[in-house]
Amino acid sequence: MISKGVMNDMFRQLEEISKKLDKSLEENRRQSLEIYNLNLEIKKYQAELKKVNELNQKLIEENEKLKNQNNKNSNNSSKPSSTDNVTPKKKTGANLYNYRIKTGKKHGGQIGHEPHNLSKKEIEKLINEKKIKVKTVIHKIKGNSKKAPLIKYKIELEINTYVEKHIFKYDEKSKEKLPKEYYTDVTYGTSIKSLAIHLGCYNVIAYDRLSNFFEVISNNNLKISSGTLVNFVKEFGKKSEKTIKNLEENILNGITGYTDETGTKFNNKKLYVRNYSNEENVVYKIHEHKGHSSIKEDNILPLYCGGIMGDHDTTLYSYGTKNYECNIHLGRYLMELMENIPDTKWPFLMYELIFRMNNTRKIAKEFDLEKFSKEKIDEYEKEYDKILEIAKEENKEIKSNFYRINKAKPLYNRLKKYKKNHLYFIKDFQVPFDDNLSERDLRIFKNKTKISGGFRSLEVAQYFANSLSVIKTSIKRNINPYDSICNIFNNKILFN
Repeated sequence: MISKGVMNDMFRQLEEISKKLDKSLEENRRQSLEIYNLNLEIKKYQAELKKVNELNQKLIEENEKLKNQNNKNSNNSSKPSSTDNVTPKKKTGANLYNYRIKTGKKHGGQIGHEPHNLSKKEIEKLINEKKIKVKTVIHKIKGNSKKAPLIKYKIELEINTYVEKHIFKYDEKSKEKLPKEYYTDVTYGTSIKSLAIHLGCYNVIAYDRLSNFFEVISNNNLKISSGTLVNFVKEFGKKSEKTIKNLEENILNGITGYTDETGTKFNNKKLYVRNYSNEENVVYKIHEHKGHSSIKEDNILPLYCGGIMGDHDTTLYSYGTKNYECNIHLGRYLMELMENIPDTKWPFLMYELIFRMNNTRKIAKEFDLEKFSKEKIDEYEKEYDKILEIAKEENKEIKSNFYRINKAKPLYNRLKKYKKNHLYFIKDFQVPFDDNLSERDLRIFKNKTKISGGFRSLEVAQYFANSLSVIKTSIKRNINPYDSICNIFNNKILFN
């Protein structure tokens, strides 16, 4: 039997253990609460860190995007060469305006270059063919009078302002009526209007400067207002409409058609110019919007049965029997990757292949070949596919999200999906390698936008486009554009 003292001692020990247990439980609860609060803090900091990392990644991508934009030039993008950043040498005095770097060459023609001056033989041919008038001036110089005289030629340009006086006599038997052009007492003749169209549209001289030009060459007798010059454009644009229809027919009858689009302005709003071109014809159309609606309104591509060359405008794939991709533009996009992701090899390989095929094609064309052999085409296509396999693996390793997602992957997908369209030029040597013809045809509208800021009315914009269609087509066909303009002003229809 346990004694009372032992029981008391055991009870005391139990109380001490119970107190220690309570203290431990309290400490455990305190630590659990502290751990809970710390976990909350950790989650809070983790969430904040995640936001910081996301923001940091966005900043990195934005920085890469800005860097990419700053690094773009005419070699690695669709930007024109005029926008290239050239670091000029320090200039002084009169050379401040000139950013060109000195070559050390002497001024004037260079040794080994073919001269471009007119020869005596060429001038005499023009005289014999009565294409140029001759005014003879006799000089006397020291020498033997029995020697044959020296004949030298000086080319001059004579500008005369004259007035045609037209008298309309009434005759009861005549059925003729007064022509509309004579409804006003004074009107301008074809020579003045044609010169205004050529200088104002093709040479893109601003109307106020053009008005000043006519004033100067007429000895201050002609003061043609800017409004009148615009009316010349309207008149020519209307009179050229049947000629434009002929150009459209010529393009529809062609084997290969080029088309592209560029922007200009209309009352500070976007306006779009599309060209329809081939080697001998060009037609310009003006629209407020892009896409199928404007193309259908022009009604050229919907009727076209040939191959269409464009700069990866997938809208064009709804028209024509074949669609060709511009490989010059492809080269620029590959160059962009080469400059910004130098660790990837596939852009270098694809760039080298595309331009090697074209250089080889040029040589083959010199030997009157029309296409590569089937074996050579298969060889090129296998090399193309192999580079795409390399691209697929290398793109996974690109660290930059911006270049991997926005640049490398889309270009890889384009090359894979449109392989046939990029390689048409090796299967048929008549297929163009690039869309440079369209770019050349559209460049003049860029000049117009830079000089005058665009157009003030859609009507004048289209009449301006009609004028350029006639002038550029004449140049392509080696026809004097001034003569073409005169003929249209005289109600003739050209390019049948």
